[in-house]
Amino acid sequence: MPLAVVGSGAIADYYYFPVLAANPHLSANTWIVEPALDRGVKAAEKFGFRKDQLVGRIEDLPPAIRIAVNATPSHLHRGTTVALIERDISVLVEKPFAETAEDARAMIAAAQGRAILTANHFRRLTPSYAFVRDFIASGQLGEVKKITWAEGHKFDWPTQSGFNFRRPWPNGRPRGALLDIGVHIFDIICWWLDAQPRVNAAVMDGYGGPEAFVHTNLSAGDVEIDVSISFLNKLANAFSVEGTRATIRGVTSEFARLEIATPDGVRKTVAAPGNADRADIARRMVTNFLEVVAGSGSLLIEASSVVPPLAVIDDIYATATDYLPVCYQEWVA
Repeated sequence: MPLAVVGSGAIADYYYFPVLAANPHLSANTWIVEPALDRGVKAAEKFGFRKDQLVGRIEDLPPAIRIAVNATPSHLHRGTTVALIERDISVLVEKPFAETAEDARAMIAAAQGRAILTANHFRRLTPSYAFVRDFIASGQLGEVKKITWAEGHKFDWPTQSGFNFRRPWPNGRPRGALLDIGVHIFDIICWWLDAQPRVNAAVMDGYGGPEAFVHTNLSAGDVEIDVSISFLNKLANAFSVEGTRATIRGVTSEFARLEIATPDGVRKTVAAPGNADRADIARRMVTNFLEVVAGSGSLLIEASSVVPPLAVIDDIYATATDYLPVCYQEWVA
């Protein structure tokens, strides 16, 4: 079955093209939609895709295509996904699924009864993050009381379009580190708790542009949640989930190991079961999507499940205050 990859930027180059190129059947049947012809040609040459299956617009795809990966910049996700759905094409959308919860709901509504939608929130498929969810569900953690998360580094994504810092925002403020890193964090927290946390307070920078630092306090029932995000500095890059029976800690980029501590002071490192290799996780995501479209199995990630983290992010943007003291704000003004 032929499929399309819409967009040939960094995420397609890093994540999707290697998976498709490794399968001769998929490689021969991959169409690339890329308005920047030179970028599309470069991708085709690098991964061995057919150049005669490179087109500049979704409208130029052949009618036989019923599957697509949307790897465009996130501010284009709603428009491009709906355009694909209108051609009865099912879509795997790169994270963030949309830039707002409203856009996500519109995409899901458009697909109702017409196409299958899923999203690449790949951390759910990693052993360590899945282990924490199962550990909470099993009762071994006890009642969850607090989640602390700090994740940050100097921005180093090899973006080809630079959209991260100059995408258009006709309504509302530009979105930066919170939408980029934060969508991973809040997707996992919502998934762990099966709940949408409430925003209590938030501060961020940005001052008219995309923010590079965010600190927010949230709650979900009796669970206190504290999150720090940065594009400027390396933070602890770790999380902890405290319960009445144990505390589980992990490194955000370590997908195979965790530490469990009990109230009596005993600590142990555990290896989370499963394959933590990123290439294998990518294969699982793409394979699952193709199988479900073909009528077999169920989605690993339902599109509806990624709406709550986007709603949390919307709330943070709506309630956050400036990080600068008033005297500096006046000086900047």
